Amino acid sequence: MEQLDVRKDILKIAWPAILEMTLHTLVWTVDTAMVGRLNPASISAVSLGAQIMFITMMILGAVGVGATALVARNIGAGDTRRAGKIGAQALSIGVVISITVTLIGMIFAKDIFRLAVKDMAVVELGETYLRHVLIGGFFLIPFGVSNAILRGAGKTNYTLRAVLWANTFNIIGDYVLIFGKWGFPALGVKGAALATGLAQVLGALVSLYYLFSGKSGIEIYFRDLFSIDRDIFKKLVNLSIPAAFEMTMNDGSRLLTAIWIAQLGTVQFAANSVAVAAESLSFMPGYGFAIAATTLMGQNLGAKNVDRAKESVAKAAKYAILLMASVAFLFLTIPYFIMSFFTTDLETVALAAKCIRVGALEQVPIAIAMVVSGALKGAGDTQGPFKISLATNLGVRLPLIFLIVFVFRLNIVYVWLATALQYMLEAVLMVMRYRREGWRLLELK
Repeated sequence: MEQLDVRKDILKIAWPAILEMTLHTLVWTVDTAMVGRLNPASISAVSLGAQIMFITMMILGAVGVGATALVARNIGAGDTRRAGKIGAQALSIGVVISITVTLIGMIFAKDIFRLAVKDMAVVELGETYLRHVLIGGFFLIPFGVSNAILRGAGKTNYTLRAVLWANTFNIIGDYVLIFGKWGFPALGVKGAALATGLAQVLGALVSLYYLFSGKSGIEIYFRDLFSIDRDIFKKLVNLSIPAAFEMTMNDGSRLLTAIWIAQLGTVQFAANSVAVAAESLSFMPGYGFAIAATTLMGQNLGAKNVDRAKESVAKAAKYAILLMASVAFLFLTIPYFIMSFFTTDLETVALAAKCIRVGALEQVPIAIAMVVSGALKGAGDTQGPFKISLATNLGVRLPLIFLIVFVFRLNIVYVWLATALQYMLEAVLMVMRYRREGWRLLELK
C-alpha cells in the first residue's frame, strides 16, 4: 500500500509539472511563430528577445530552488507557518530582483541587442520588444518564485493553472495585437511583447492568488512580505546562489556551443537548431519527475522519513527513465519523420535526423541526471549539482566541441556525440554524489 501511495504522490506532482514546463516553453515559442508571418528582422528580434527573457527568468529565478527545498522541508515537518514565512521572504527577494532586471533592461535594451547582432533593423526591433515585454517585468521573477513555493507544497496543479491562464492570454493577445484584430491596431513586434508581458502579469496574479488564498496549505500573509528574517534570508541565499551559477553555466555553455556551431555553416547551424528544438521537448518528463523528486525528498526529510524519501527518488527516476527511453526509441527509429515537422529543407532534415539519432544515447542519462539533481536540491544540496555541472561543461563539453569545430572541422554529429558523453558522465557523477548520502546531514528548517 505504501508503494502505491509513493507512486500516487509522484504522479500527482510530476504530470502537472511536465505540462507546466511545456506551456512555459510555448509562451515564447508562440511569439516567434506568430511574428514569423511578418519579416526576417522581426523573427530574429523576437526569437533573440524571447531567449534573453527566458534565460534571465531561469537564472535569476534560482531563488525559487531554495524556496522549494525549504518550503517542502517545513511542510513535511508540519510547520506551515514557517513555510509561509520562507515563501514570503523568497517573494520579497524576487520583487527586488525583478525591479533591478526591469530597470537594467529598459535602460540598456539597445546595448544588449548590439552585443548579439550587427543588423541595426534587428537591433531596433529587439529594443522595442525588450522594452515592451518588460512592462510585466515587475512580475517576472515573483511569478516563477510563487510557482516554486507552490511546488514545495506539492501543489503543481495550481502552478499548471497559472501558466495555462498566462498561455491562453498570450496566444489571444498575440493574435489580436500583432495583426490588429477586433478593433485593435496592428502593432507587430510591439504587440507580441505587450501580449507576453501582460500574460506574465496575469500568470503571476493567478499563482499569487492560490498562494495567499489558503488553498496552498501554506500559512502565508501579506504582512510577511515586509518582515526580514535573517536566518531564512541566509538559508535562501546559500541554497539559491549555487543553483543560479549552475543555470548560468548550463545556459552559457549551450549558447557558446551554438555560436561555435555557426562557424560550420548555415546548413549545419540550422540542422542543430531544429534538432535541439525537437530534443527540448523530450526533456519535459525529466523536468516533471525532477520536480517530484525535489518536493518529495524535502517533505519526507522534514517528516524524518528518510526511507520514503529514497523510495520516492528511486521511483521518480524509474518513471523518467521509462518515458525518456521511449523518446530515445522514437529518435532512433523515425528521426526523419520527426525532423520533417520542423523544416522542409531535405539537407537540413537529413543532417538533423543524424543528430537526434545520437541524441537518443543521452535520453536515459539526462533522465537520471535531472531526477537525482532534483533530489539533491530537495535535500538542500545545491552545491553538488553546480560542481558537477561546472566539471562536465568545462572539462568535457566545451573542450571537445572546440576541438571538433575549430581543430578537426568535423560536422555537428560529432558535437552531439560530445554532448552525449557529457550527459553520461553527469549522470554517473550525480548518482555517486547521491549515494554518498551527505544530504542526510543537511539541516534546512
